[in-house]
Amino acid sequence: MEPTSVVATVIPTWQEGMHIERCIRSFMKQTYPSHLHQIVVLDGGSTDGTVDIVERLAIESSNNGGPQISLLKNPLKYVAHARNQALDYLDNGVEFVLEMIGHAWVPNDHLEVRLKRFHAIESQLGSRLGGLGAKVIESDLPKTNVASWIESTLACPLGGSGQFARFSKEGPTNIPPFTLYRREAVEDVGGWNEEFITTQDSEINLRLIENGWPLWRTHQTHIRMAKRTTVKQWWRMGYRYGFWRMKHVMSAKSRMRIGEFLPWIGLMAVAGLAIDGQSTFLVPNFLWPIIAYITTLFAVGTNEARLGKDSSMIFGVPYLLFLLHTSFSIGLLGGIFRSGKSSQDRVE
Repeated sequence: MEPTSVVATVIPTWQEGMHIERCIRSFMKQTYPSHLHQIVVLDGGSTDGTVDIVERLAIESSNNGGPQISLLKNPLKYVAHARNQALDYLDNGVEFVLEMIGHAWVPNDHLEVRLKRFHAIESQLGSRLGGLGAKVIESDLPKTNVASWIESTLACPLGGSGQFARFSKEGPTNIPPFTLYRREAVEDVGGWNEEFITTQDSEINLRLIENGWPLWRTHQTHIRMAKRTTVKQWWRMGYRYGFWRMKHVMSAKSRMRIGEFLPWIGLMAVAGLAIDGQSTFLVPNFLWPIIAYITTLFAVGTNEARLGKDSSMIFGVPYLLFLLHTSFSIGLLGGIFRSGKSSQDRVE
């Protein structure tokens, strides 16, 4: 059966000059019919050549019979504003909206596979989906040791997994990576919450599920993306995610996960045991949780070294996990007392 669904790929950008051409070209080359696909780029004031690249590719795509590429200004710069602006801009005939970023790229059959799986899952369920995510796999860009550690840390369970989870079966999820949304579902819940600079997708996904729009993920296609490459970016990312996670939890208590507060719980347990002053097997009791934590980190690092065939991960992954848990936990605390501001951990 010939495809009939019209889909828009929405790409918010800001200073994406290094990766935006590869991103857009991957969507210009899709096997999905170009007359059923349009690309909408919403730029937040880039000064690094991003706009020039998009304008050049828009002309090229038009001349070669590719998908229509539209470039809009996003004066408020943030992702949630861009996606809501795109919803207002799109023609009524657009049925699906694919959330994308300017430093990610996809295989040539990505849209074709994603739409086929979307409809197949709906047939299987006997009801309509709110959205379908895909698998995020390791970047194929050249990587330093730190960048490789970051890739592995993001994918491991103690690194949060979530968007970067390694999975091999289709199924329901609360965190569908790079979601292909049914436009009707997004409009049904009022679009993205513009109060959230980060975690805006987690916030809308919670509302979709609560309003009867199930979310799934599929392993049958994938996305690659450029990720943080330095320890400084990694620390700032952890803080930012912790900060906005707390903002989200404060507005939706049902989204609280005890695991995200374990570092603070562990710290209080260590303090309590230190005050108690008891020992077991001649080892002060306050040291046992620390020993257990360090042992767990190195067990994860050893497993990642085995999976990645890189012995440096034995120490690199535990180091980044410790930094992530620390920065995320400080961010949680900051989210209680401070107002939000823009990101300082740009991907380069």
